[in-house]
Amino acid sequence: METVDDIYEKLVQAVSNSIETNTWRKAQLHLEVLGTSVDFKGYLNDNERFNAPGGFSLAKSVLNLHSITTEGGNNKWNRAIFTVTPDGKFNMEFIWDQALQDEVDFLAKT
Repeated sequence: METVDDIYEKLVQAVSNSIETNTWRKAQLHLEVLGTSVDFKGYLNDNERFNAPGGFSLAKSVLNLHSITTEGGNNKWNRAIFTVTPDGKFNMEFIWDQALQDEVDFLAKT
């Protein structure tokens, strides 16, 4: 199984490889995890969209990260923001969005 460090490195590479310009200061990959589904949205320099990486392999890695970091009921999250700079430094912010979960729960009942 992948380690957290393996997954972070994979995210850094995926984001860096998806950017087609050399003038970026920071890139953000906004992640939304719902069950076994992952949604990816990419932003450069706070507001410019770029074609976010995705695909089965990266989604599986994000789901592995979710499983590892929420094991035992700790650190509950359904959204995350992965920020990377051109030098490869990164930060991951985990977010719990109750409104999103409420919507998912409501739709599951209908």
